[in-house]
Amino acid sequence: MIRKIVQIILNRPYFIYSFLALFIFAGIIAYLEMDKKLFPNSNRPEIAVVIVQASASAKDMANDVAIVVEQELYTIDYIRRVYSSTIDEVSVIRAEFNYEKDLNDAAIDVSNILNKIKSKLPQDIKEPQIHKISAATAPIITLGVSSNKLSMIDLREFIDNELKEQFLKLDGVANVDLFGGYIKELQIIFDMEKLNKFGLNLNTINQVIKSNNEDYAIGNIQNNNSQILLKSINKKTSIFELENLEIAPNIRLKDIAKIKFDNYTNSAIYRGNGKDAIALAVQRNLEADVVKTIQNVEEKLENIKKIYPFLEFSITDTQKTTIVQSNENMIESLRDAIIMSMIVAFIFLASFRQILVVLLTIPIVYLSTICLMWLFGLEFNIITLTGIILALGLLLDDTVVVVENIQRHFEQLHEDMSKAVEDGTTEIMFADFSGTLTTIVALIPILFVGDYPQTIFEPLVTTLLLALCASYVVSITFVPLISTKVLKINHKSIIYLENRFQKISDFINDAFVGFFTSAVTYALKSKLVLISYILALLALFFVSVKIVMPLVGTELMPAMDTGSVKIKISTTPNIPIEASKNILVEVEKVLKQSGKIESISASIGSEAGVLTLGSGGGINDILVIANYINRFQRDETIWQIQQNLREKISKIQGIKTLEISDAGATALASIKANIDVTLYSDDLEKLYEKASEYEEAMKKTKGLTTVTKSWHMQSNAYELEINTQNALFYGLNNKDITSYLQGVLRGSIISSYSVQNATSTPIRVLIKNKQIDTIEKMQNILIPTNKGFIPLSAVAKIKKTKQPNIITREGLSYTIDILGFRQDQSISRLMENFNNQASNIELPKDIKMKHTGDIEQFSDSSSRIIKSVIIGLICIFLVMIAMFESIKIPLIIIFSIPLTVAGAAWILLLLDYHSSMSAMVGFILLAGVIVNNAILLIHFAMEELKNGKNSTDAVLQSIKVRTRPVLMTAISVSVGMIPVAFGWAIGIERLAPLGAVVIGGLMVGTFLTLLYIPLLFVLSIKK
Repeated sequence: MIRKIVQIILNRPYFIYSFLALFIFAGIIAYLEMDKKLFPNSNRPEIAVVIVQASASAKDMANDVAIVVEQELYTIDYIRRVYSSTIDEVSVIRAEFNYEKDLNDAAIDVSNILNKIKSKLPQDIKEPQIHKISAATAPIITLGVSSNKLSMIDLREFIDNELKEQFLKLDGVANVDLFGGYIKELQIIFDMEKLNKFGLNLNTINQVIKSNNEDYAIGNIQNNNSQILLKSINKKTSIFELENLEIAPNIRLKDIAKIKFDNYTNSAIYRGNGKDAIALAVQRNLEADVVKTIQNVEEKLENIKKIYPFLEFSITDTQKTTIVQSNENMIESLRDAIIMSMIVAFIFLASFRQILVVLLTIPIVYLSTICLMWLFGLEFNIITLTGIILALGLLLDDTVVVVENIQRHFEQLHEDMSKAVEDGTTEIMFADFSGTLTTIVALIPILFVGDYPQTIFEPLVTTLLLALCASYVVSITFVPLISTKVLKINHKSIIYLENRFQKISDFINDAFVGFFTSAVTYALKSKLVLISYILALLALFFVSVKIVMPLVGTELMPAMDTGSVKIKISTTPNIPIEASKNILVEVEKVLKQSGKIESISASIGSEAGVLTLGSGGGINDILVIANYINRFQRDETIWQIQQNLREKISKIQGIKTLEISDAGATALASIKANIDVTLYSDDLEKLYEKASEYEEAMKKTKGLTTVTKSWHMQSNAYELEINTQNALFYGLNNKDITSYLQGVLRGSIISSYSVQNATSTPIRVLIKNKQIDTIEKMQNILIPTNKGFIPLSAVAKIKKTKQPNIITREGLSYTIDILGFRQDQSISRLMENFNNQASNIELPKDIKMKHTGDIEQFSDSSSRIIKSVIIGLICIFLVMIAMFESIKIPLIIIFSIPLTVAGAAWILLLLDYHSSMSAMVGFILLAGVIVNNAILLIHFAMEELKNGKNSTDAVLQSIKVRTRPVLMTAISVSVGMIPVAFGWAIGIERLAPLGAVVIGGLMVGTFLTLLYIPLLFVLSIKK
């Protein structure tokens, strides 16, 4: 059957060539068209609901808004968790779903929930905003816009009206958020003394302005001939008209107030590359290519610069640099892997002709793989490109054994080329197919493990599976066909050089063959030697599993140095936003002295509904993203830079808490820190008190570099205590008093001022700040009553209190997180150290604690990966039973898998890597490769048995013939993994343990396979 397939292939060369040419052509197109990103989206579907209630305190927002919404969100299918963060006036409630939930369906479900509970929410909230949180949420490029000619107020208005829409029209752009600067409004600033002098009530004045600055459609005047709309036009079209608006008899607005264009108290500041600016954060469509979309923005930006020369633009953050750098590094790594693998293959083959065959197959296999990736909807990113590099080893495994076996038949068995090609391919085809199939069945279970492991590794495994299929097809079609042309090249100089190199190659091969045949022979002749082999193997296995692996430690995913540092700062509570800005300026000075920086994106505070930028907190919260040059161009690692920054920034006056971490410090965006202790309770004060104890324990934990709490209780607040009895005496209630004071302190938007061909400017009524800027002045402010004006102190007093700077909730309870960031310590060791430090902390019954950092996700993911390993091993075993029609032979072959454990464990220790998801997937890949080597040995020995030899002679002959291809493929695959194992590309550190495990496991496992598998074969097969 196999020989007939080979004959068909050899007799239809043009069909094969045209078929492969089609894939090559499609592969070239796919390479040019495929999307390029840094990582695939691994975050769970998430919906954020932003609710704004003017003048509401954070506590009231949490009680009246967040709790109501949270309770209902838990009723949605596939909901995983609901959590919220609330500051004054703004509450952001997030619903995180399991991976099975479609993001669009999740958004619809959340919208339906909000409609359902509308009547339960406060009536004065603004329309809730629903945001889909995905890989496209983070801005792909952020532009800082400044101007020497426009004020920040006018600049913000100009960008909003003129520039924003130009970027929105670009292909791939989904949204553009504006952040920072000042929102322009027309302000009517009253003089409280004049209001008191004329006996005017602020609420009454507001109503007069509002009612006299509105246009009304009165109705239609109809007759038999026409229908005409009667309108009342009252909208003021100039400041002059507003100033002359009559408020009371003989009192005009200009008599008691000043009118001007200005801004309200600012809650957000943006600085780009060290300059005050307005930020344009560009978001892409979920399906859009990141690099192409950024290029569209950059091209548009160049045109805009020419049209508006009075504007200054700077790119303050961009994903393009890292993606392009990473993709270039990966292609360079693939190039280096090919070169190193070819050198190794040549050392063993000593044949320019065979190497030429291998080199010709590489572009065919890769272009075919890329074509298949395109058809399966994959993209270029760190994960898939790593799969392409890993595929080099699988390609060599398939191609080299075929071409080497053809060459053996041609030169050693002295067959003519046509027969050598047919016999050599026929002989190796079963073993080649068996190895490919076992690798496939080892990898397939990862596609079904679910949750995070499946999401992050599915692109890698799919790429490898496609490469395996392409490689096998090419190895049994193109390789035999091209071998008939290339291997019979008989040029004198080539033959002369090959003969010279052959002597060196044979010497190396004979040395290995001699060692393994002698070692096996001695063990078969002496039980003492055999027992010593067994004891040595058991000792190695015991030391590797029980001693080395605990030293290695575990983690979810390795950290990576992308050159980006995230700095979160909470300043001294209650200082004005300008004071926070001064602190930020000092931080920027430190950053500029810390190394070569490409860009700095810095924000203070937040804007309601803007999730792309901002700290998510108030005016005392600062967020800085500093992007350094890539790690190949600097001497210090990103973690060394962070340590220097901690030492210098912590000395700046006015900083209360400082958190410095690398972008990508955690594997998932929903994981806040490497160690995250979350406390749950209904009592905020108890939460904070207990969190302080855990914070101290975490600060003593060896291996942590930064420790912070998610919020603090140091913000000053003032509470108004109303004397209800006195208020009733004056005909007042609590609402009357608080609403009047809100109008005085915050002002109120009462109308709008029309601007031609642009959004109307809001009109805000305010009181002169100098008249209400102290508690004493507020106590003496006059409040209108039925009995005349009275001071506030007559019905209320103001008391100073402490409150959280932000209120967080999860699982229908208030929460606080104690966050710890590491440098390179394993999570398992960190948790052990932390648990020792926190062992004496006692939790009261009304407070619950949960570890929600890396360790929670690792526990779930590792159990899933272990299940996939077990399923993969069972599948390999069952497939081999069907192929060899035996139980004993598959058991012998599968025994090669545990032989790799020692090498995998020791190399992780030597390279200072930790066991992680990447390492586990590496072990699965390793299992498929090492089994392939065992199949080569056992299959040849089985063929020798059929030819009449006994098991000892058969296995010794197998060692003599198969040692060369086994060692060659093992070492070639290993050196091809070097770029992955040593992180030769930006971001590939995430997968470095995968390459390391394959290298260590394959090198040690191959050595042990050539020694122990033959022994097991002889002991099991008596014939």
